[in-house]
Amino acid sequence: MSKLQIHVHQLEAIDTAVAAGQGVLLLGAHLGSFEVLRGVGQRHPPGPRVVMVMYEQNAQRLNAMLSAINPMAEQNIIPPGRMDSMIRVQEELENGALVGLLGDRSFGKEKVQSITFLGKPALWPSGPFRMAVILRRPIFFMVGLHTGPGKYEIFLEQLADFTEVERDEREAVVHRAMEKYVSLLEKYCHMAPYNWFNFFDFWQ
Repeated sequence: MSKLQIHVHQLEAIDTAVAAGQGVLLLGAHLGSFEVLRGVGQRHPPGPRVVMVMYEQNAQRLNAMLSAINPMAEQNIIPPGRMDSMIRVQEELENGALVGLLGDRSFGKEKVQSITFLGKPALWPSGPFRMAVILRRPIFFMVGLHTGPGKYEIFLEQLADFTEVERDEREAVVHRAMEKYVSLLEKYCHMAPYNWFNFFDFWQ
């Protein structure tokens, strides 16, 4: 990723947590390049460790791409849905890692909420937000937009800080964070519509 030009907006949003050695959750979408986040840590060593939570099929594709770009790149990927997935995420966060996952696709019997997106209701998984609640971590929106040959812009915005949320406030805070996530996704889809590569019947 050394040949890529990457500009990060609002990096200060996570600086405080990173400086304190606290990991944060970064919630992306099928918009732009989620994987370009890795380039930030590689370009600015010794930056925080970057870990992706994704399914094995997608992980294999990502590994092949990263290996072609940088054979020395460390492959830090946690498959979701396993017995030890939450434990591994918690361990990475406790070690100060940035843990990234996608928040615009629900699978199986995962809990969802209906929130309007681009004018029509769509179902959104609440799992990533509930994970942040359980682990008492801040969660940020992250998108890496392709703006030209070899050029990317990464945008970071805080969705919620679950470090001190009371139990009876969780559902309301989760819902507000989900609404903010969808609103931001709309914003960046309008900004860069050709970066949205969601080949999925989104408005079911």
